[in-house]
Amino acid sequence: MSAEIRPRSEWEAIDLGLSLTRANIGRIFRGWMASVYPVCLLILLVCWLGGIGVGWGIFLIWWLKPVWERVALHPLSRHLFGEQTGWRDALKVLPQELMKQKLLVILGLLLTFFGWVSHNTDALDDDISPDAILFWLVVLGVAFYRSRLTRSLLMPIKYLEGLEGTRYSSRATVISQRSSGGASGLTFICLAMEIFIYFSQFQFLAIMIPEGVNFSWELIWGDFFEAGSETLPSWFAFVSGIVYLNALSVTAWFYIGGGFGLYVNSRTWTEGWDIELNFKKIGQRLGILLLALGLFSVTPEATAATTSEQERAGEVLSDGAFDVKTRKIRESKGGDDSSSSGGESFSANPGAFAAIGQLIFYTVLAAAIGALIWLIVKNAHIFRRIPSENIDPEKAKVTTVAGMNIAPECLPSDVLASARRLWEQGKYQEALGLLYRGAISSLVTRQLVEIEESDTEMDCLRRVRTSGEKANSTYFQLLTGAWMSQAYGKQRPAEDDMERLWSQWPFSERRGG
Repeated sequence: MSAEIRPRSEWEAIDLGLSLTRANIGRIFRGWMASVYPVCLLILLVCWLGGIGVGWGIFLIWWLKPVWERVALHPLSRHLFGEQTGWRDALKVLPQELMKQKLLVILGLLLTFFGWVSHNTDALDDDISPDAILFWLVVLGVAFYRSRLTRSLLMPIKYLEGLEGTRYSSRATVISQRSSGGASGLTFICLAMEIFIYFSQFQFLAIMIPEGVNFSWELIWGDFFEAGSETLPSWFAFVSGIVYLNALSVTAWFYIGGGFGLYVNSRTWTEGWDIELNFKKIGQRLGILLLALGLFSVTPEATAATTSEQERAGEVLSDGAFDVKTRKIRESKGGDDSSSSGGESFSANPGAFAAIGQLIFYTVLAAAIGALIWLIVKNAHIFRRIPSENIDPEKAKVTTVAGMNIAPECLPSDVLASARRLWEQGKYQEALGLLYRGAISSLVTRQLVEIEESDTEMDCLRRVRTSGEKANSTYFQLLTGAWMSQAYGKQRPAEDDMERLWSQWPFSERRGG
């Protein structure tokens, strides 16, 4: 494994996927430029030279994005498990995916053709023909077949697990339960980044156009969906298609990376994938150990020793003392004699079966107990009990939080009055720092909010919010914002906020918990 597999939050999982993309950016770039980019350039070139219009080439490229993105997913999924891929692998992946998604490809070609036809139909009185309006309504309707907002999360289900139909739907429901929100957010963010990168390139091109050329965004839009423009050079439409292809490429790499991180994290949460992988590591180590023992057992010395022992055993058994004697025990109902004989087959000895059954039972029982102990130790945090009211308060106290000393003996007897004097002296950061330390100290020593030494300001705020009204979370949220604004942003809080902090201080001794 090239990454640590453990349960993560949604955005932490996205960050994992982006890190995998950065680590494999060279492989993704080479594979993309060897397969996807030339095919998309060919689409643009055909639409431009064929008089269809570059805009319809861009539409077809956009429609086939789910196919292009699987080329970027291939090196990421292989790299996670330590397998290295090259650009030649992308040349194999792209044709395979085009064949697997042939219905999507055919539908995209048909939509592109009918879109071009509908937009070249003369309208009666309006600028936009009814055929064009109908076309975009159809595109909007079939777009749900093409993909959904969680495409980056669900794509590995088809590509890596190979599921289709009802099995895919069931699997998608399970995977989406935890990460659908993060996947949808990732889609909107990447869409915004794609638009930004697209127009930033266009703005650069607009700057580079010589003076005297009649340039406007309307002319560029006309070049997209028409064969050419009388004002702009004919090649400018083709360049505009390349601009879109560049924006799509860069965004798609990180979009797929973030979605793959969410997919891995969903499997970790729903299936305990991290525990499964650890068991596989243990199994591999045991396999190596058993292999070594097996090799040792078949060495020439071991083989010779085994043969010698077998010969000695044969000599001992040939002695007359080991002659087999039989006697009749009882008459069977069928008239046959039931006799005991040392020459009976092993299958006639029920005691041997019982011994083997007990051995297997106790072996499985010991393995199950060992696995249970290992799981309990590995997931000990799940079994930690939340401190109740009868627990010794001294155990819940800490003396420092985020590097700040909050011990009561290190604070003035009247925190509010001391902080106000510092504020009037112009020592704003010291004043807010004293207020914040006093609030944390009161929460820890008297109200028993579980705050740890390693907590940041946002961790403390989260703990206070979940502790109930007793901690006065509204005031503490205002105080945290004022303290962070002054300490990290060097921005003094508004006077209204400070008046609320002075007048609503809830942590005096008379309000102790």
